[in-house]
Amino acid sequence: MRLLLIVALVLSSLMIPASSWSSDDVEFSALIIEKDNGEEQRGKIFIAKNMSRYELEGSGEIIVTRHDKKVIWLIFPKLRKYVEQPYLGEPKQNYAGANEINTGDLSKKFIEHERVDSYRLKKFLVTVKYNNGESKDQYYEWYRDNFPVPVKTESMDGRTSYEYLNIKLGRPPAELFSKPKGYKKITADELAETEKSPNQQQ
Repeated sequence: MRLLLIVALVLSSLMIPASSWSSDDVEFSALIIEKDNGEEQRGKIFIAKNMSRYELEGSGEIIVTRHDKKVIWLIFPKLRKYVEQPYLGEPKQNYAGANEINTGDLSKKFIEHERVDSYRLKKFLVTVKYNNGESKDQYYEWYRDNFPVPVKTESMDGRTSYEYLNIKLGRPPAELFSKPKGYKKITADELAETEKSPNQQQ
């Protein structure tokens, strides 16, 4: 298994959803589905105040972000090892996938109500203008009542989307956000060597 590729995937996939809830005190757990150009990734996400945990389905790898401790733990249960890295804050991104230094002028326009499963969702067109309006980014967001985070976000062309399903409100167990006990701490360089090793544990 290509561990470094998975780490990069998990880190990049967290950027957009994380920016949505990091400023809110909402606490919940959910299934997250991410689609990009026809490819789909599923995982579980757990959110508590100043803490998050993401598990990429089928990989066995976990990422725990502790905003309060300013640290990220990349955990590999199959190897009984983890990598610790400093948390530098969430980058600003737009939903076309490009990083932005400034979030720009953001506005939302209500489009319509849509019923998804048993929920009546509000659909908005979000417009972010940059460089005094010289350029802009647009994407869609869907909200449900009594939940401050968009349950779905989608690019204008529909090729990229992030969606929460099976949302359970309430604080997840504290142990989900703890440093793994009994695991060996390694560096990113040591992780790279582990990947190259022909005797890598499966």
